[in-house]
Amino acid sequence: MSNITTKIDSANRCGKRRQVSKDECLLDLKRDLPKIFLAFNRGVKKYNKVSSMFNPESKVRFDASVLNTSIVESLQNEFSSNWKWGKYKRFVLRLGDYIFLVKKFNNNNKPMNIKTKHVNTISNQLSLTLFNNEVYQDDPILFFGYKVDRMGEIISPQIVYIDENQVQWIVSENDVTTVETLFNPILSNKSVKVSVKEQIIRRKASNE
Repeated sequence: MSNITTKIDSANRCGKRRQVSKDECLLDLKRDLPKIFLAFNRGVKKYNKVSSMFNPESKVRFDASVLNTSIVESLQNEFSSNWKWGKYKRFVLRLGDYIFLVKKFNNNNKPMNIKTKHVNTISNQLSLTLFNNEVYQDDPILFFGYKVDRMGEIISPQIVYIDENQVQWIVSENDVTTVETLFNPILSNKSVKVSVKEQIIRRKASNE
């Protein structure tokens, strides 16, 4: 029965990218995901610094462009050999067998896009080419992005996996912190932390 199910699932994925679960992504990218969120936070910090230099009433389509540029630049610095410019000047970050696109999200956790044929193929995980010289590609596409609240604050950085034009799962910064703790024996056992004072006392004792 399981073989039949597998064949049916494979047939349903014909022409589509590899399907991936949240747990699989967390495990595969456990070392890279924290870096993504750190890069995001650095990018937002730089954006806030630049934005504060201008009078809010003088800005013309300023925020979205400068914010995306700050985030992209920070990701480029963090993953210097893992990014490319794709079609339509789309920033593409490839980590392992995953492809990341950077977007602002709406309240439904979906990218704020103008609906086009290309956007539709991405939202359905179809195996389109993201680069002009690329052949068939089945790496799953993930969106990394953020929301902006009514006060203009940048909130909720998250990774979203969309298939069949629906949000299938979300990875938040808290999920990544939890995963890092599980795979880091020092972080997972708080009792191993020793104060600087205690370290000095132990060194003195060992030298006596």
